[in-house]
Amino acid sequence: MRAIILFLALNYPSLLLAAPSQTLRCVTTHYPPFTVYDEKTDTFTGLDIEYLTFIERNLNLKIDVVHLPWARVKKEMTLGYYDCYFSLTNNQERAKYLDFTSVPLHTTKFGLFTLSEDKLLTNNLSNATIAMLRGVALPEVIATKYNIDESNLMRTLLTTDTFGLLEKNRIEYAITNYQAGLWYSKEYKKVYARQLNEFTFPTYIAFKHGVIDTKLIDEQIKRFKAQAQ
Repeated sequence: MRAIILFLALNYPSLLLAAPSQTLRCVTTHYPPFTVYDEKTDTFTGLDIEYLTFIERNLNLKIDVVHLPWARVKKEMTLGYYDCYFSLTNNQERAKYLDFTSVPLHTTKFGLFTLSEDKLLTNNLSNATIAMLRGVALPEVIATKYNIDESNLMRTLLTTDTFGLLEKNRIEYAITNYQAGLWYSKEYKKVYARQLNEFTFPTYIAFKHGVIDTKLIDEQIKRFKAQAQ
């Protein structure tokens, strides 16, 4: 038996990384419609959860999903307490602490939301009151095209707060993930949306360094996408 284990360790290290006994603690946040967290039942649904279930089953893993607020997720990435995080955009700072998959779970764009359909027609938001979620960077290409000064943005802790401000007419616009914004805005009457096509951001699963061979995860994501077509 020891000889077999040694052989696997030398020749197929990725198989040992995905051993049946391995349990991964994976962190996410409420990110509808991709990850929907029900606080009352402490349960998750959504496309990204389907990915995790598929990976868990096919790699004989046990994945415990933990919900944290987005601000806390950002802090935890640097601490090494959890094994993986989803769904994240990849950047140099995060790559210092995490191994990202090469294949994204999904690719999304930003959206502009307002209570007046006419207000969606303008490309000059230099004097507009706009809210965005704290910790989410406004892409430079969007800021330039729509004349948005980062210092003029109102930052909120929760996306629900952003849309609450919009409903109360305390802001003219909200900017957030387009699909997520559509999900949140269905709770409100007469919210109009425009997809901002200037910037696209793919999101990935990321693992603490050395936890697993991300090529194994890439293969499962590809398989899931193929089955869904």
